[in-house]
Amino acid sequence: MADDNAYARAISSASLTKLGVGEVVEADGGAAALLHLMSAPFDLVLMDWYMPDVSGAGVMTVLRDPRFGAAAATPVILMTAYASRDNVLRARQLGVNEVLVKPFPPTSWERRLAACWARPAGRRAMTRCICSTRSPDL
Repeated sequence: MADDNAYARAISSASLTKLGVGEVVEADGGAAALLHLMSAPFDLVLMDWYMPDVSGAGVMTVLRDPRFGAAAATPVILMTAYASRDNVLRARQLGVNEVLVKPFPPTSWERRLAACWARPAGRRAMTRCICSTRSPDL
């Protein structure tokens, strides 16, 4: 869980663990998130919009490019305190699957995860997610 706020990291990580996520990989910015995504498969990406070195928009532009390979289909949940209509529209145009508006109750995690990554009978549980949140902006 990458966030400059230790409390936010702890809460988010605990919520994901409680929901059964096996491994939460931390990234301190967009570039680190992309490096992780290039090195191994992930079930989900959680990120904020403004991050050091590569913004959320930059991550989405690279991630959704078909040349990025199988990772291009990885579901993405954006977490933001500024979910104006224009901001959400831009995020959706870039391929964000779900948006969580900060602050959000722990129950929001489950709804957004289910919407992003449905589990039909017999499908394996989510085992790895990369979480890259930094500031509460979109």
